[in-house]
Amino acid sequence: MGVQYRGCSHLFYAIETEGVDGTLTYGTPKVLAPVKSVSRDITDDNESIYADNVVQDRVYGAKQVTRTFETIRIAPEVVAELLGDATITIGSGSDAQTAIATNPDGSSKPYVAIGYALHDGDVDSPCEIVWAFHCKVNSISQSSATIDDGTGSEGQSVEIVNVAPKKAWTTTGKRNLDFDLPISDDMAAADVATLVNTFFTQVVTPDNASTILA
Repeated sequence: MGVQYRGCSHLFYAIETEGVDGTLTYGTPKVLAPVKSVSRDITDDNESIYADNVVQDRVYGAKQVTRTFETIRIAPEVVAELLGDATITIGSGSDAQTAIATNPDGSSKPYVAIGYALHDGDVDSPCEIVWAFHCKVNSISQSSATIDDGTGSEGQSVEIVNVAPKKAWTTTGKRNLDFDLPISDDMAAADVATLVNTFFTQVVTPDNASTILA
């Protein structure tokens, strides 16, 4: 495997449904947008335990993972679905248009799974493929500048936060936040392509991985 990350692709999302017992199920993955960069930051609650005037221990609690994706322009209907905004259909048939109305608060944001691929310099073959669970979109930026001789194109930035599901996965016995699959450099290109296609056709979890990817 390469020594550095260089490249990213396959940014997907899938709407999550949580059962009354905490079991998570997912809809069919959809393309979020072509992705330009990926960053990930893992934090957790922690506390220093003092006694005899010194730190005796440091206790760590729940983890939170924040991922930021730089993308090209995201389709408005995708933005609306990720933010839980209202859509208004104007007209009918082939002439129908869809308008987006931003909701006054974030209570209607759905939980989603987020999938993406990381590369180590090979344009065609990722080195890692990931699904993150129980995510919500924290923010989606949008900016544009006047057109002149020096104007560059502006993309968008999506910040997504995920926390542990309420129910532990059966396979691991833990409430894992994501599933990260490293891909061996020894795998044939055709096999990598098949694996990547399968991985993003449906959300892969610790519990279904052995069935889907076998």
